[in-house]
Amino acid sequence: MSLTAHLHTRRLSLLAGGAAAGLIALLAVCAAPLVGTAAAQDGPPVSTATETPVPTATQTPPPTAFPTATPTLAAPTLVPPTPLPTLTATPFTPPTESGLAAIQRNRVLRVGTYFNAYPFAWLNEQGAVTGYEVEILEAIAIELGIELEFVQVTRHNALDTLLSGQVDVLVGQQIHTRDRESLVDFSHPYYANAERMVVLTGAPYVTLRDLAGQPVAVEVGSRSERALRAWSERNGVTFDVRPFFTESAALDALANGEVQGMTGVLDSLRRAGRQGMRLIDEPVLDEYYAMVVRRWDVNLRDVLNRSLQRLKASGRLEEIYSAWFTEDSVLFDALVPVYERLYEDERALADFPTEVPVPDRSVAERLTSGQPLRVAGIVPAGQDAPALIATMNELNRALVGEMARRWNVQVDYLPDSAQNAAALVAGGQADLAVGVSPVWDATLRVEYSLPYLTHGDRLMVAQPSQIASGFADMLGTGWWIGYFADDPADADLIRKYAEVFGVSANVNEPFAIRREDDAISALTVGRNVDAIFGDSLRLLGLLRESGETGVKILPTEYGDDRPITFAVPHADADFRALVDATLQDMALDGTFQTLWTTHFGEGEPLSIITYAPTSPDAPLE
Repeated sequence: MSLTAHLHTRRLSLLAGGAAAGLIALLAVCAAPLVGTAAAQDGPPVSTATETPVPTATQTPPPTAFPTATPTLAAPTLVPPTPLPTLTATPFTPPTESGLAAIQRNRVLRVGTYFNAYPFAWLNEQGAVTGYEVEILEAIAIELGIELEFVQVTRHNALDTLLSGQVDVLVGQQIHTRDRESLVDFSHPYYANAERMVVLTGAPYVTLRDLAGQPVAVEVGSRSERALRAWSERNGVTFDVRPFFTESAALDALANGEVQGMTGVLDSLRRAGRQGMRLIDEPVLDEYYAMVVRRWDVNLRDVLNRSLQRLKASGRLEEIYSAWFTEDSVLFDALVPVYERLYEDERALADFPTEVPVPDRSVAERLTSGQPLRVAGIVPAGQDAPALIATMNELNRALVGEMARRWNVQVDYLPDSAQNAAALVAGGQADLAVGVSPVWDATLRVEYSLPYLTHGDRLMVAQPSQIASGFADMLGTGWWIGYFADDPADADLIRKYAEVFGVSANVNEPFAIRREDDAISALTVGRNVDAIFGDSLRLLGLLRESGETGVKILPTEYGDDRPITFAVPHADADFRALVDATLQDMALDGTFQTLWTTHFGEGEPLSIITYAPTSPDAPLE
């Protein structure tokens, strides 16, 4: 199932069906491949630990020329490896101060938007700007204690209005695309849309390729037409594209048998509600809507993202969505990752810095010059590591190895870096940290990639057990729930969930497990506890290490799914975009899923959001 189909957990019945197929899209950074071999590292890695060092540059040297074939793990795709970008001068002058400065002075967030982007942002009959995105902004404004000022923009002047500082942020169906990352930055997405192909219910077509050579309708000049023609060019599949003046006329042509398919915007197709039609599951183009700020304005972006995360964690974002899209629901866990210490971050708006931290040199530039990629967080084979880190270690190594292969660079694994990986990136000793659980405390020191794993709090029990699903099963009295002493907040969470599920009177005071290695035996041998509450990745690592078959991690998760990401240097927009683009390309061509299965193997691979290569409003070349 495609990611947009996964995110939208319910479908409009009139447009349901279509066999599952993977998205095939070319998401390549416009770049020239690296030529030559890696040179020496800038300086020796800094480490204060005393463990055995990890040998550097021990993996197979990369090829001398960038490969042009499909990546190592073959997949039915035309997506090439992600090359390092050819770095060019920024096409505009970087801002001298964050948009936060004016917001702090005037207590007003200036929002540029279209006034006709129903139901996202439009001017209603009463002369007020309203819509789904407007309500999100209103909720953010309430949290920050500021006012909103809406400024009408058009598709022709919106970007100039933002870059010139006339507005602080753009909304209104603003699609996160790779080509715009050289000019702007994006908040977390809060809406998943797509360009989709509709066919008649009884038609034999399953994939977009099945329609090769067939007549396909589009609304003339629409972004759907651009998206279809771009997909056709990228994938080498020709359609007989027939433009119509309106979406309704294009759908009529499909209904009357004049064409075999019709391409349109998913939410608009839902509203059309045509009988006897179904969607091809494979998107023509995924589209994720987000707030847009100027490039390098990471401080304003972080303020907006923190508010979005709080709206998501509180359930308010889901409420706003449900009010506007009553026939559909969305999985916000995949769109808005919730960082740790979200509510412990008590910074007010005035506490955020207003500078624009443009880096002197991007990691991407270092790599292009032949320097190795310095990676923190990998534990060498045979060396002990905490269970949570050990669980991810082989996957992390495999992902870094594949990225380095695609970029044609060597890797230096920093020794003794598993416990302080993100700090080494913040200090300049590492370029990339793996297995990082993002925390709001560190957003002024590092940047976080898209998530590639998630984790959460769960219960682990010995089998057989009366506890089949979670706290709700703790009937009767005298239940002992263990937690790891080095994570004391879990004791409060045990008390909280016992109260939530009405079993507080049945559960004893939480039992502290002093040594991680004693956890499994406390369940199975000593029977000191009836269950252990803790991080799912940590529990999984202990279970794998012990080889115990009579222990089970229960599926119920408590609290939000928390992301695992890569960490890169703060405000390094070029390198963060490269890491995200490569992760997306690996997901698109199936490499990520294969590495997950081979080196992690727990559950289904995480769905990676994939951003379109170019804006659907951009003209075709």
